[in-house]
Amino acid sequence: MKHILLLSLSAIAIGCSKPKTFLLNDMEKNKYYISEFVNNTFEENEIGAAPLIVINGKPLIYDKNKDTIIVPLKKTDISNLEFLNKNSSRIIYNEKENDGAIIITSKIQP
Repeated sequence: MKHILLLSLSAIAIGCSKPKTFLLNDMEKNKYYISEFVNNTFEENEIGAAPLIVINGKPLIYDKNKDTIIVPLKKTDISNLEFLNKNSSRIIYNEKENDGAIIITSKIQP
């Protein structure tokens, strides 16, 4: 019985985790521009804690075990920021991407 309770609590804790922190390579006031977008979309349950980041059509490879990820852009480099929900990203990118996707169109090539 204790094992079942422990497993249940672990599953709840993992399921209620916060999204990763995506920081821009920018000044302090602009660093959290993408994280704010990710947090809002996460709270609406459209994406999971570790979404795929796509910059100009190319997925950003990052360690999903880390809590903080540096995105190699500045806020002024971003021309558009959108998201794909969990189901759409799974269909478009593959079945491994279950956390949705953040689509970034930049003015420059990273």
